[in-house]
Amino acid sequence: MTETFRITLICRDRALERRALAGALLSDVLRAEGFAPSFDCGGRGRCGRCAVPVRLPGQTRFESRRTCQTRIDRDGFAVDVSALRRQTRSRGEDQFAAPAERGMVDERFPATSEERRGSLGLAIDLGTTTLASALVSLASGRVLATTTRRNPQASFGRDVVSRIAAASGSGAATMRRLVCEELGRMATTLVDAIGASTRQIEDVVVAGNTTMEFLLTGRDPAPLGSAPFDVGDHVFEERRAAAFPFGVELAPSARARVFPVFSAFVGGDVLAGFEYLRRFGFEEGTRLFLDVGTNGEAILAVNGRYFATSTAAGPAFEGAEISQGALAVPGAIAAIDYNAERQIWRPRTIASTAATCVCGSGLVDALAGALEFGLVAPSGRVASHDDPSVAAEFRARLRGVGRQRAFLISEPSELASTGGVWLTQNDVRQAQLAICAMKTGLRLTLMAAGIEERALDALMLAGAFGASLNVESSRRVGMFPASVPVENVSFWGNTSLLGAIDAVAGRLDWSRAAEDVGRVEHVDLATRPEFTDVFADCGRFPERRRNEQ
Repeated sequence: MTETFRITLICRDRALERRALAGALLSDVLRAEGFAPSFDCGGRGRCGRCAVPVRLPGQTRFESRRTCQTRIDRDGFAVDVSALRRQTRSRGEDQFAAPAERGMVDERFPATSEERRGSLGLAIDLGTTTLASALVSLASGRVLATTTRRNPQASFGRDVVSRIAAASGSGAATMRRLVCEELGRMATTLVDAIGASTRQIEDVVVAGNTTMEFLLTGRDPAPLGSAPFDVGDHVFEERRAAAFPFGVELAPSARARVFPVFSAFVGGDVLAGFEYLRRFGFEEGTRLFLDVGTNGEAILAVNGRYFATSTAAGPAFEGAEISQGALAVPGAIAAIDYNAERQIWRPRTIASTAATCVCGSGLVDALAGALEFGLVAPSGRVASHDDPSVAAEFRARLRGVGRQRAFLISEPSELASTGGVWLTQNDVRQAQLAICAMKTGLRLTLMAAGIEERALDALMLAGAFGASLNVESSRRVGMFPASVPVENVSFWGNTSLLGAIDAVAGRLDWSRAAEDVGRVEHVDLATRPEFTDVFADCGRFPERRRNEQ
């Protein structure tokens, strides 16, 4: 008989008794109960962000323990899960049920009675971090409701590399089930918002990066994680929606379509955005479509030719590998108003609460401001606290020596019970590497197309992160080409979801989308002979606008 041990999960004033297999990782036990600890390092025990308060058998106090490294080896473990999210399908008395989530509807243009009773489609952006979906009337083509959720697969790792590593054994099947069930819950939320039924959903269209689409469709993602990074068939066959374990009843004849992919690193989400933007003049002139995130994916249009690439920017812009980094949560510094000439430095946080951390857009602002104030040199080196080139009133923001150097981006706050928000020398290096990867990818793609950066007419940005960025700050740190005038930089939102909506509504030619996979030339950065030299050249931040001392 398999040995099990008793474990108690505590959430505020409630407790749930469970049995766990002897030797099981605490992270696996929590996942089985629907909790999602953060796995920024993919469970390698490096980031510490999966830690929760644990009271070991025989002890009286709770202590922080990393769930990915803690094994259940005896009776009596007690775990405080109050800070963890939990996905539940029912609200039974023995469960820590979350508040009901609602779909967003446009109150100005509510669904008509015909739309509420008619056939519906579900468009999905299958993001590594975030899931977004829209309910569409198949008769009118209108979006009736939208909703977003955190991708529950994040408990297996923040980035696709971690997910691929976790897919061995039963990991892939578990991740597929988790995301499908979450999509099913989202479908229920959407139809509830307009007073319809999931049984009216007749079409499901999904756009995501290649790894996410492989996990969703049950393909083995292992080939995506090692050379030669072969995707095999770039097209996914159309299936009955019933083949996916959504956990909800859709229309009996409902179909599910998944966007084709360009390569292991340029997926269906980029293709969906490309097809959407073609409706708005993307083919005119020399334009760059850029989706900024964990992977900086881009398509360059040059005189009727298209070039696609992906740069492994890493999860720095999502808070991972940054000492006080976070996603866009209340208390995260999302922007900094800075002016070196007027000695202005004003952080702004999400929800206007006391600063406790910094998210991606705030990180870019902080680096740009630090470069302007001389707190960080173009080499990426944080200045010392006695550097005479730094204004006296700002030297107080500097501390440490050598690799321990850091600069303060937000003052300490009693409300947040923190000693302020700092960027360390290592934080700067992590962000520098991410920006360098994006710059390298762009430059090599331009070289493949035979043009220079100054030939770009326009920059079209996609994604929630891209929309949150300050264009001037992004140009200052080198993320965006400085040669493109600010007025020619445009934000297009979640083009992956918009492309999926177009597919559901019939505004997108699905057969042409599959053909475009073969028309777009993929730029494989790793095989470019110039990669090493270009990467080294892109490592520095642009020079300061004022003369450096």
